[in-house]
Parts: sequence; C-alpha cells; structure tokens
Amino acid sequence: MRATHAELVDREQRFPTGHRLGYPGYVAQMRKLRAEFERDFSVDPLSVDRVIAAFDAIPSEAFATPYALSPEALARVSQMVQRKYVMRFKNIRRSWAHLLEHMPELMVTGGPPRDVLEMSSAHGATLEVLRHFGHRAVGNDYANFLGWQDGVDSRFRTVNGEDLRGHESDPPLNACDGMITDWPYQPFIESQGLDVRLFDAGHLPYPFEDKSFDTVLCFDAIEHYCHPKDWMAIIDEFTRLARQSVLLIINPVQAHLLEEESYMAPYRLFQSQMRSYRANGFQCIHAGIKRNRLAVFKLMSLA
Repeated sequence: MRATHAELVDREQRFPTGHRLGYPGYVAQMRKLRAEFERDFSVDPLSVDRVIAAFDAIPSEAFATPYALSPEALARVSQMVQRKYVMRFKNIRRSWAHLLEHMPELMVTGGPPRDVLEMSSAHGATLEVLRHFGHRAVGNDYANFLGWQDGVDSRFRTVNGEDLRGHESDPPLNACDGMITDWPYQPFIESQGLDVRLFDAGHLPYPFEDKSFDTVLCFDAIEHYCHPKDWMAIIDEFTRLARQSVLLIINPVQAHLLEEESYMAPYRLFQSQMRSYRANGFQCIHAGIKRNRLAVFKLMSLA
C-alpha cells in the first residue's frame, strides 16, 4: 500500500533527507559516491552516436574518407599515435558531439563566422568541423611531453616552470636545441591543410594579442600543461584571448594519482573555482558531467 501524504511528511520528519542517519548520513553517502565516481573509468552511457542522433545532426559525408597519408607518414604515426586516433570519421564524430552538446552556436549552417582557437588540437578533427561551418579556426600543439627520459613531466611542473625544449621527449621529436618543429599529429594536420601553431601551453603568455579570438576551446588537455594548482592561470590566459566564450573539458584523473592529496586537493579546488568563475569579464554559465565527473565548464563574456 502506498504511503499517504501525511505519512510521507512524517517519514521525512523522522529521517531527514530520506537517509536513516539524517543529513549527516546523506553527506557521507554523497562523499562516498564521489570517491566511487573518481575511480570509475567506464564510458559515458550517452555515447557519441547517441548524442548525434538526439540532435538529429549527422556529420557530412565529406568527412567519411580516411586521412591521406603516405606510406612514410603512416609508418611514422603508427609509432607515435594511439590506434583509435588514426580513423578520421571516429575523430570527427567525437568532436562533432562535443560541439553539439556544448557549443551549439558554432554548429549552425550559415551562422556568423567566428575566430576560434583550439588548444592541443591533436588530430585536428575539431578544426575540420569548425572549418566546415565557416569558422576561422586556429589550432595549437606541441610534441608529446608525457614521458621523459630524464624524469621531467609536464603534468607536475608549475606554470612557466620547466622549459621542455631542453629535454629529450618520448617519442623523440625534440632535438634539445631549443626548437620544436615536429609533433606526433603533424601528418594528419598537413593532410587536411589545417592551421596549427606550435607552442608550449604551460608557458604564458601565448603568442597572440588580447581578444584575438571569439572562442577558445580546450578538450582533454589542460592536465598536460602544468600542475592543477596553476590551472587557473591557464584559464585566465584563455579569457585574455577570448572575446565571447571559453569551453574547457578535463580528462579523468589517472588512477595512480587519486590517492595523491597534493594533486587531488588543488584539482578539486579548481573544480569549485571554475563553477564560481567570475573574472576578466567572464563568468561560468554551465558546468557539466563527463564520465561521472565534474569536467565540463563553459565561460561567457559578461559584456
């Protein structure tokens, strides 16, 4: 038998929040759930194709051809790039879905052209999609500095800290002579004729004038620029460059870092600061979930 209205009110009086231990029990339950979420690396239930189908906005058939890579270029990327990123249409679908969900204003046929900077463009699919809709898109990349022969790791340096150009990278693209002229995704970018600028995203300021772009995008990359305690400096640089909007999506924290409080405390503080961001004429207008984590932040200009 269903409880009456009066019984439901009485139950909530006896068990606030619906938990047998009341509000403190609910808080403990939520903290436990958050910890479980941080350790859950399962794929989002809302898949890329489900997003595309829900929006009823299918990528153009023009994207359904593979990258035009020479045998030499294919051999090179086979040594440096994950297998999943060699398939062009899969890359397009991921970027297409991100933009549909979070930047629909950029996905309008015949809409006003925008100047867009994408940080860490990788295979360049987002740049391709933006160009398809008539936008002027500029990308950024750098050699892969996740692994170092001499122990330097960009993820743990301070902003404007270690200059990576003087270290040997893995893969070995850096000649340690102060110049970076090569990067893993170069064959993909060149095959599509995209505009990608090489500079270290962990060193500020970036080589652009104030308000050079309408929008700055950064997908699954900020964690490679510097330690989380300095991520807000990166965001402030994004808002220096942007006239209208900034979209940030963060990768899940790697499992071995979840117990490192020196990493997780500033990471969680950054999440909180982004939700309440109000600086440089921008404020946070959207905070979203990706793979069970608070990982999507959209900032808009107040002007």
